[in-house]
Amino acid sequence: MKFWEEKGKGNGRRCTGSAHGAALLENPESHLRWYFKYFLGTAHQNYYGKTTDKDIFILSIVKSEEDYRAILWAKSGLQRIYLPKSHKPRTPHSICQEFGDIDVARAPKEIKQADIQKDLLYIEEQEGAINFKFGVLYRKEGQSTDDEILCNNDISPAFQRFLDLIGEKVALRGFEEYRGGLDVKGDTTGTHSYRTIMEGKHIMFHVANLLPFTKDNPQQVERKRHIGNDIVNIVFQEDYDDFDPTCFKSQMSHIYALVTYQHDTDSYLLRVYNEESVPRYGPDISPEYLDLDHFRRVLLVKLMNGEKAVYATPQFVARRERTVQQLLKEIYNRYVSRNEDFDHLRPIADKIMDTTPRIGRKKRIRKAAKFQAKGQDLKVQKIISGHAPTSKTCTSYTLQRKFEHYSAWNYERIVRDFQQKIVCADFWDTYIILGTESGLSLINTSLLDDSAIAEIYDHNMFVPKQISVIEEKSVVVVRAEKGKHKTGYVYIFDLAALTMKSHCTKNFKRKTKQERLQGTKGCTNLCTHVARQSGDLHMAVVKHKTIQLYEWNRIATQGQGWFRWKRDFQVCDVQYLCMFNRPSGLKICAGTSTEFLIIDTEAPEDDKNKCVERLQTHKENTSICITPVIKEDRNNWALGVLLTYNNISVSEQFTLTLHPDNMFSLIIKWNVKPVHIHSSLPYFIAIGQQGIEIRMASNGNVVHSIDVASVSYLACRCQLIYLSTYDPVTCLSEILSLPTSVSLYSSSSTISSAGLGLSNDSFDEDDEHSESDLSSTLTRESPLRRSFNEHPRSRVFSESSTEFTDSIFSCLSLTDLSTARAQHYQAKH
Repeated sequence: MKFWEEKGKGNGRRCTGSAHGAALLENPESHLRWYFKYFLGTAHQNYYGKTTDKDIFILSIVKSEEDYRAILWAKSGLQRIYLPKSHKPRTPHSICQEFGDIDVARAPKEIKQADIQKDLLYIEEQEGAINFKFGVLYRKEGQSTDDEILCNNDISPAFQRFLDLIGEKVALRGFEEYRGGLDVKGDTTGTHSYRTIMEGKHIMFHVANLLPFTKDNPQQVERKRHIGNDIVNIVFQEDYDDFDPTCFKSQMSHIYALVTYQHDTDSYLLRVYNEESVPRYGPDISPEYLDLDHFRRVLLVKLMNGEKAVYATPQFVARRERTVQQLLKEIYNRYVSRNEDFDHLRPIADKIMDTTPRIGRKKRIRKAAKFQAKGQDLKVQKIISGHAPTSKTCTSYTLQRKFEHYSAWNYERIVRDFQQKIVCADFWDTYIILGTESGLSLINTSLLDDSAIAEIYDHNMFVPKQISVIEEKSVVVVRAEKGKHKTGYVYIFDLAALTMKSHCTKNFKRKTKQERLQGTKGCTNLCTHVARQSGDLHMAVVKHKTIQLYEWNRIATQGQGWFRWKRDFQVCDVQYLCMFNRPSGLKICAGTSTEFLIIDTEAPEDDKNKCVERLQTHKENTSICITPVIKEDRNNWALGVLLTYNNISVSEQFTLTLHPDNMFSLIIKWNVKPVHIHSSLPYFIAIGQQGIEIRMASNGNVVHSIDVASVSYLACRCQLIYLSTYDPVTCLSEILSLPTSVSLYSSSSTISSAGLGLSNDSFDEDDEHSESDLSSTLTRESPLRRSFNEHPRSRVFSESSTEFTDSIFSCLSLTDLSTARAQHYQAKH
């Protein structure tokens, strides 16, 4: 085997495992085990079908009042997708087409037997490890072979301290929890071992020094039997020494984490050796760790993510595909080949049972109840046995550390009580410029009375659709629709003028005509871009079949002269638009219904081949999104662009000269259809209609997912993503903020620098959600959050609280969103 080495970067005191400060578990089962979480024990349908290659697949669909969730069980693995409610009834065949890369030979047919739930649950459990087992070896100075390392029996004080840091010592005889293949009856694999729990996952350590030792066997076969079959191994040594992972002769071990203890600084060094086929995984590591608790978390999360990454190597992918294909064939033979009496394809809406007893339907209702009861029994059994993938608690482990479970992203409610749905918004200092269906409003977040909200323009003047604040030029650009034909215009306003508390008057109505940018009538989209180094401002406006490029007029001081037309580009059917800088100049990336284009704004007008470059072609889609991946440096150049159509994203990495044969280095299949994707390295954050999904930018792995009703993207400022939600029950619109930058705090810290104003004493130490809320905060402070923190009336809603704030601002954790709405609704009525 060949290995590639991952060395740490940065300072151990400050680095917390990733570029934004969090060691996060990738592809957590609590977010990916959809069948257990959403399907099992509920009314859902399972269909079977065959592809054009005659491969068997299973399609599971669950329908609620507002959405569909679907799982495709195929040879290549599980795919998940969330689909909002459609005006037309969806069919299993149409849902299969949403996955994009499956060609269905015939319409799928339903499998009605309740026992299939057990088989599907078993296939889902094969997708990843719920629990982990890691090998731990002690290496002395000068030892260079596996036989020498496995023959070590003594445990030095430094090695003992390391073992006590990563786990607790347990007696194996009679041990009833996850044993990791060790004997818990006859002591044939030793009398004691070390174990721990991280992120709700049980970890058993195969400590070589505690496994049986045979004096007459220099190869120590009994120890090799466990250590050699562990995918991930920890090699501990004292003081720095070179290490060659190829000294271990194993076909299973793909990752070696070399931990070196430094006596002079009382710190740990960490290097990770990965087999060449293992893809990259997080978190990033630091070369030296002085904080022991932080080092423990980074090490364990790194090894857990590493084992999951190994499952994506060709060796394990081939095994998984053979296993899944065999299991699908067994399901087909068990439930299909013996019984060909199935209903023909009908819309899913027709498949939902009517609870009102009718002639000929009583038998179907009894079968549906039996089907759900079978699923509920399976779910209860998993929960009682402790094998539920969504469980993060374990009462038997008394030494579980306080910050083992945490959520790196929490919602904060900024403004609420809007009777109209929020369409767009942007932020300037302590002001929120808000566009709703009733017009344009201005919110002063430094005030908490009725004067905080001022309506500037009502819907009779225009209805705003896009707002872009350019603080560098003290202007705000608004794309709005006007009149019964909803004709689009672009307006340019002075930021200082908007702070006036004047309402709609005839003077304002006349002034809007003056602020209207000439030549933009009928526009349907726009985007702005400010170059960080030069300060140049450009604006691209989509009008009919043309993209108009405007540049900032340095001479003009107000009105229409602020922007001047530069040139036009002929592009049809533009649905999404963005701009970014490259060393060769400003680029415009446009997405149409069938392809993505990059437009070079500096290319000669007579050379269309150099002016427009096609990056990716695709089938006609329902949603498009383009996300430039920006390098945060003085130039602020784009490293690449993430092109998204439907629920599939592909990344295009730029070189010094763009070439049409550039290869896509990353393909992401989102579980939601993104309406907007925000790049906050090292994360991609996708906002869909009914949820948010956060993935690693390096490999596309899921790190978090959030279910939020009717969510829409508004703006991003100061490492915050601002969103709006609309609750049809209470008819309230809210503005929520989602931090994209996090930093861990110890148990003695007080989270106040980010504007939350909370201490750990406010929460129950044993509450899982409370620990999650306390373990993350922003690393950068915005004026909006600062004003929230300084006001004495601001209060907090937590799970242990029964009150909800009546002020404009309130801190609301993500996990308490639904609880807050329910209690607020009950209190109001």
